Amino acid sequence: MPLARGRFWNVALSKAEDAVVLSLLRDSLPEEYRELRELKIEVPLESWNRVQKHARTDRKLLGGIMLDLTKQKDQLSAAVGSDRLFSELQSVVTDATITLVEMAALTLTQVDVGAD
Repeated sequence: MPLARGRFWNVALSKAEDAVVLSLLRDSLPEEYRELRELKIEVPLESWNRVQKHARTDRKLLGGIMLDLTKQKDQLSAAVGSDRLFSELQSVVTDATITLVEMAALTLTQVDVGAD
């Protein structure tokens, strides 16, 4: 099930609905990124909050989290290292999160910050 799509990235819920699949759109990649065409990252739903949290705050930490979730480690490093691809990745992660909440695949909870 599609969750979000950008110019370069596609985000979908896996068929088993237990993971979010991030992949690069092959046909829309500029020539300099053609080697990244096979990049696919499967993020278990229970790990999605870590991806969402670090998508906007820490490129290296997000890359590290995703490295554990893909076999194409060199391709992932190049994708996260590209300002163009990373900028859109941030956007589609946010859009996918909104869709997941709307369809009740993820739930929001209130966290007491500073509670003893």
